[in-house]
Amino acid sequence: MRPRNLGFLVLGFTYSVLLISLATFYWLRDNESLLHYWCVLLLCPATLWLWALISWCDSEMFASSKDE
Repeated sequence: MRPRNLGFLVLGFTYSVLLISLATFYWLRDNESLLHYWCVLLLCPATLWLWALISWCDSEMFASSKDE
């Protein structure tokens, strides 16, 4: 697989993880039995950190890829 295609795959996966996480928090915001303060406090920053880390790695992959 070419590095550029792999970069697009990683980028798509990264954004899908972020969107699924945010949609889950939005869906659970009214259900107090499922949503706890610690869930938002711990999982949202971890998800955003993971998103930032994978996006940074992906941008490095795009920067070093060459068109063939």
